[in-house]
Amino acid sequence: MPDLVGSAVKEIVFVSLATDPKTGTTIPDAPLLVKAARADRSGIYDQEPEVIAQFPPGERQAQFEAEWNDEKGVWIFGKRVDDA
Repeated sequence: MPDLVGSAVKEIVFVSLATDPKTGTTIPDAPLLVKAARADRSGIYDQEPEVIAQFPPGERQAQFEAEWNDEKGVWIFGKRVDDA
């Protein structure tokens, strides 16, 4: 996992896992949805196993620390933030 260091600003983003519409269970290999404060930075992400691994069974949405990478136009995810 990338180290979030330097002058980059960490933000909190909401991450939602996909669910099966018939059973309501999460689909672990499906893309996940990221909702950021800026709409142009929200989107669908594939291949984020370290993010998915931080979800306990049955949970579908959580907040994460993340750093926006302007060069690549993607979020670099950090650790899950406990809900307040």
